[in-house]
Amino acid sequence: MEAPPNLGSDYTNQFRQVFRDLAKKYDLKLIPFVLQGVGGRPELNQPDGIHPNAEGEKVMTETIWRVLEPLLVKGD
Repeated sequence: MEAPPNLGSDYTNQFRQVFRDLAKKYDLKLIPFVLQGVGGRPELNQPDGIHPNAEGEKVMTETIWRVLEPLLVKGD
């Protein structure tokens, strides 16, 4: 996830970096932003403007699957 930018650039940068650091430390795959292509697009979100709708979920599923599928094929 990404921290909202209104929390300040120092916080948002540290928030983002902690996930990268943990993925590297524990040799994990990282999906940097699961809402890539969905966040900020009203047509892919519920009226609250935060949570994805059914179409947004499809985009998220593809984003996640691009990372997971190779792991299943390789057997990692």
